[in-house]
Amino acid sequence: MMSCTLLAASCEGQEITTIEGVTEHGGLAAIQKAYGDWGGAQCGYCTPGFIMTVKSLMAENPDPSEEDIRSALSSNLCRCTGYNQMYQAIRSVIAAEREASPRAK
Repeated sequence: MMSCTLLAASCEGQEITTIEGVTEHGGLAAIQKAYGDWGGAQCGYCTPGFIMTVKSLMAENPDPSEEDIRSALSSNLCRCTGYNQMYQAIRSVIAAEREASPRAK
């Protein structure tokens, strides 16, 4: 959802999650921690948009392919990281989720 083009009144009665609402067990979500660990965020301007996009992608597809990840992130722009660190962070979260999944065991 592009908040910059969305009329706020059209969200009445809907649940809205912002970057401030992305937590797990009262702390950073796995993707937030991974962005820090892998250097996926530098200036921080684009980071909330990327993290919200990744959270949405993983909610719809817990095991996205490289193409799925790149396609999902194609609508976000970053001028600092060159994207490699972001992809590493995302892949690390997907790998950790795969390991923790009961299906993987």
